[in-house]
Amino acid sequence: MFKVIAKWLRLRTPQVSNNHRQAESTLAGEVSEHTDSVVVPYDENLLERSRTQWQFGDWQALILLKREILQHHPDRAKLALLAAAAHQQLGNIPAARQFTRLAQDWGCSKRLISQILIAGTHNTLGRAAAIAGREEQALHHFEHSLKIGTPGADLRLLVESRVRGELAHLGLSSSKIEQSVSSEAGTLSRDGNMSAVQDVAEQLQKQNRAFDEHVKKQNAELTSVRKALESTIKKEMLNTAQQLEAFLGIQNFLNHGERLPGMHGWPISPDFALYLIELIDGHQYDLILEFGSGTSTVLMAKTLARIDRQRSRKVATVQVAFEHLEQYHVQTLGNLTQAGLANAVQLTLAPLVPFLAPNGNTYAYYDCNVKLAELAGQMSAAGLKILMIVDGPPGSTGKHARYPAVPAVLKHFKGAALDIVLDDYIRDDEKEVARMWVDEIESIYPSVTLSARKLEKDACLISAVP
Repeated sequence: MFKVIAKWLRLRTPQVSNNHRQAESTLAGEVSEHTDSVVVPYDENLLERSRTQWQFGDWQALILLKREILQHHPDRAKLALLAAAAHQQLGNIPAARQFTRLAQDWGCSKRLISQILIAGTHNTLGRAAAIAGREEQALHHFEHSLKIGTPGADLRLLVESRVRGELAHLGLSSSKIEQSVSSEAGTLSRDGNMSAVQDVAEQLQKQNRAFDEHVKKQNAELTSVRKALESTIKKEMLNTAQQLEAFLGIQNFLNHGERLPGMHGWPISPDFALYLIELIDGHQYDLILEFGSGTSTVLMAKTLARIDRQRSRKVATVQVAFEHLEQYHVQTLGNLTQAGLANAVQLTLAPLVPFLAPNGNTYAYYDCNVKLAELAGQMSAAGLKILMIVDGPPGSTGKHARYPAVPAVLKHFKGAALDIVLDDYIRDDEKEVARMWVDEIESIYPSVTLSARKLEKDACLISAVP
């Protein structure tokens, strides 16, 4: 790594040897020497192909040379200069300046930069003269553009190809200028020129296809590296969070004799847990219904227990949690028992069963109908204030997997005031479910509001007042 960094720093030095300046004096020069080790794969033919595209005025192809493609290429300085020339011809002045600065920063001499930009100026003047109908003046500028940019090259074929391309871009007839080119060349017949142009065009298309394939391959490799880095960072962040939680758990046990449940992986995030605590502390809910048990179940039970000790309420809040997997049901029950709150929560094992929703679709949802009917028989919906926390079942269950929660509750508690908290609102599926709930509740309740909460996985709160 240090070897590559040292070599990169040497590439940025402004001092250039006389031999290097001489080699840069023409775009036709040999490929310059670069680092001993290749950091990433690159297209060895990219400079030659781009030089040909410049000669033929294929500006659209040259502007595809992006910084991320060039930054690891041995010939990045010259390639950046060619990209700057293309942006100059297409009127993208900010981009032209940016790539010119890159070319200079990456080691291009001022002499070569001036050469190409002056050549571009002649090309622009040639186009202006062609638009004005001054054929001879246009031809003169096109010739000078190529002569300055590629000194010593055979201009006969290049000039005609440049003229054809530029006039085609302008939508002008090229007959008069073509005649001038043919008469000045004198050594090639029109058929010979056309055949040569076609051959070069075919070769150019072939090179473009190869370039496209190379870019796709490089992008795929970069995407793979990015995903690997993201996975590594995520694992390290999770490990750090778990270590912090373990430390806090030790302190809490030593100070209060209680264990804190974990909050990363499948459990809820700490910011979502705090949001639930704020809701419970700020409202006097009569009933809390939770779809998907776990850490949140224990935290809410502890919050209610603390509130009951601090405030005097005639009737305690009823807390009910539905869990469809026996493994997590046992785990949550164990955490409640350890906290001395096993009797404070009606933790219900409710496997997923077919649920026919009002929209006519059938979903796999918690087998909660009997329990909700039992609660409705004990508590009148009139004047009742309910908090619903919907954090299950998992999205892998199916599309709109969490939608049945609201229809299931409305079936038994229509007319109660509802606060519905939906976790994982960062996902598109949950956003669609929330919109479906709002549409359904609006047909029953006169006042319905939806507010999003920016959290680690986002959440939303839907409030319905009867």
